[in-house]
Amino acid sequence: MASVVEIWRYPVKSMAGERLDSCMVTDLGLEGDRRWAFIDQSPNRLGKWFNIKQHSPLMTYRARLVGGELDLVAPDGSSVDLDADLVRRFETDSERPLQLRELSGGNFDDSHVLIVNLASVAAFEREVGMRLDHRRFRANLYVDGLEPEAELGWLGRVIKAGDAELEVTSRCERCKVITMDPDTTEATPEVLRVLVERHDERMGMYCRVLKPGRVAVGDLVG
Repeated sequence: MASVVEIWRYPVKSMAGERLDSCMVTDLGLEGDRRWAFIDQSPNRLGKWFNIKQHSPLMTYRARLVGGELDLVAPDGSSVDLDADLVRRFETDSERPLQLRELSGGNFDDSHVLIVNLASVAAFEREVGMRLDHRRFRANLYVDGLEPEAELGWLGRVIKAGDAELEVTSRCERCKVITMDPDTTEATPEVLRVLVERHDERMGMYCRVLKPGRVAVGDLVG
């Protein structure tokens, strides 16, 4: 069995999230996760995500929920609102029209909960030959206590995470986001190249929520 060592929620898709001691896992994933997202309105990308791949500074904004309300901090440490002014700022910086969408459960790339095994990250670090901040992988639950890639045995199974029950649906296919340092946005393309060559471009397990429940740091997973 693995145990939960970190819990992360990302209220605004592609922005930095918040580390939690515990969280309710609802039918739509961690409560408040990916509640807001930016949608590209340019003709060649109409309806697609506007995310870190299009505008890496997104990941330097920190979003958290306080009493159900969004608290957003800009890279310079100032508080900002998630409003039309911020949308216009991103439109100006990226030179493309954008839409802000609030849709609980509707702003995910795949299933609603992502689990990453820290032993797999450590083994991958050795393959790449450099230290990697595990936050690059933007998981909801980081777990420890397993051998590297032991989580692959969960595929197709139902597992427990705290009081929640999850169906492990697929492996997470990665993109250039994992090449970026989460604090500086500096990119190291070698990271993705090694993942493609050695792990079929995948790291982490996507899960669908079968039974809602609370999960906390220290809870067993498996």
